[in-house]
Amino acid sequence: MVHSTWDSLATDYEMQGFAVLRNVFSPAAVMGPVMAGYSRHCDELAKQWLEAAVITDYDANETPENKMLSLMQQTDGNCFQHLDITLPVEDKITHDSPLYLDVSIFNLLRNAELLDAIEKIIGPEIYSVPVQHMRIKPPQKNISDETQSHTLTLTGKTFWHQDLAVVTPDADNTNMLGVWLAVNEATVENGCLIVVPGSHKQGLVHHCDKPHLQGIPDTLVGEAFLALPVSPGDVIFLHPLTMHASLANVSNGGRWSFDLRYCPAGEPTGREWFPGFLARSRAMPGAVMQDHHQWVSEWFNARSQLAGQPHPKFDRWDKNDRSPLCA
Repeated sequence: MVHSTWDSLATDYEMQGFAVLRNVFSPAAVMGPVMAGYSRHCDELAKQWLEAAVITDYDANETPENKMLSLMQQTDGNCFQHLDITLPVEDKITHDSPLYLDVSIFNLLRNAELLDAIEKIIGPEIYSVPVQHMRIKPPQKNISDETQSHTLTLTGKTFWHQDLAVVTPDADNTNMLGVWLAVNEATVENGCLIVVPGSHKQGLVHHCDKPHLQGIPDTLVGEAFLALPVSPGDVIFLHPLTMHASLANVSNGGRWSFDLRYCPAGEPTGREWFPGFLARSRAMPGAVMQDHHQWVSEWFNARSQLAGQPHPKFDRWDKNDRSPLCA
């Protein structure tokens, strides 16, 4: 696989529908605080859940990755929302729906080196779009039949899809940029991303929303796909129409990553109910969000407003789709 340079990044992205840039930032400096934050968070969750007999075993001396994997396995994946960095996108939103909003996540979203690369593709007025997830992918053999389907879509093998299919149509013309970050090594064995180069030129294709197929049917994908193994500090940039998926994790360890979105300021985000923020601006530098507490407050306000309401529909997939492609 050919990797992009800083100079070729925008051209490669436009031509291929994706680009991979090596060593964008120092993993220790950027991901170190993220891992430390998750380690503390897991310790706090484990303390509560051991006392409530939700889990029966926990080793506070383990790595953050293994702590999360232990909690995931003992709760059949149902603890995942406590670890994710957004409100539920499928499950009901309540007044106490958990989400993880540590300052290390806020700093990751605003990382200067990351924004420098993003600026190469979408320009200097950069908005952090609230389409964002932490993904901890356990070994496939450890995923049980009890794992909730909406949790499995974020932690198991991912079906082929285009990111534009999971935002509202008002964002159809938004210059939405997908940003994928590895926390540990992402390999073919542990379930790295796979993409179809050039598929962004086909437009939005048919997706299915069936228990056996949540995404693009294989017949529309073909076989010309490419695996994208990456290391911590590398960044994968994805066009919203690029077909991509992830492989199953057939290793003995977890694959840990972040899936973020950015767009030019002022363009629709496709999730108007969730709060984004201005991450960089040459035109209005004073409007850039600097306050972690403000960011947290806006997420909590959104949760209060959405609690008990019909859940926003972010994707356009039809569960009653009668297309033979989805049979």
